[in-house]
Amino acid sequence: MIFDKFTPDMLDFLAENHLRNSKSWYDEHKDVYKKLVTEPFYALVEEMGPHMLEIDPQFVTVPSKAVSRVRRDTRFTKNKDLYRDHIWIVFRHPKKRLGSSLCYYFEIEQESWGYGVGYYDIPSAVREEYRQMILHHDKNYLEARRALEQAPDFCLYGDRYKRLPYPDAPEEDQDWLNRKNIGASFSSEDYTALFDGTFYDIMIANLKRIAPFYQFLRVAEERVRRQSLEDHS
Repeated sequence: MIFDKFTPDMLDFLAENHLRNSKSWYDEHKDVYKKLVTEPFYALVEEMGPHMLEIDPQFVTVPSKAVSRVRRDTRFTKNKDLYRDHIWIVFRHPKKRLGSSLCYYFEIEQESWGYGVGYYDIPSAVREEYRQMILHHDKNYLEARRALEQAPDFCLYGDRYKRLPYPDAPEEDQDWLNRKNIGASFSSEDYTALFDGTFYDIMIANLKRIAPFYQFLRVAEERVRRQSLEDHS
């Protein structure tokens, strides 16, 4: 299908709103924000929702809960800018803190746009569990690695350690093991496909193609959860 609801005007508005940094200006232009940003993003969530639920039936697909807010929470940060110049969508389990949630995402920034799956800040226990799965060549890891190899549009993300945590591990596992955080992402600085709507079918196919990567990390989470319950029982 063609999803052609995103426009260059959306990026221009987000940039201007960010630079003005004014609640009064934003309030005066809420109708513009709704037309250029809210409505297209909500429509995309509604289109993506059924496909995301095929991957994980527990995903929250309510647009108001999946789309990020443009207003920033400035209470606990030195950056006091009131508004973001970018917007994103996340599909994740309910009642999970965004920073440590495993999620599928789609984002539009001023310099690029993209999508993928992974963490913003992976819990340390999950990191250690998925490392053990890699070291033991767990079938979920092997399926995740194979899926990523067959999805050339994606690359692993996550800062690397200065020293390899497992220097004796096989070379093909090192790129996965040597990550402080982990995810798989596609990113582009070319907005042509985004604005003409041809990105949609390719994106959905790609997100489904890397579902084994998501399942690998979800299994690691579940094993950590079960171990925690056993430890406290």
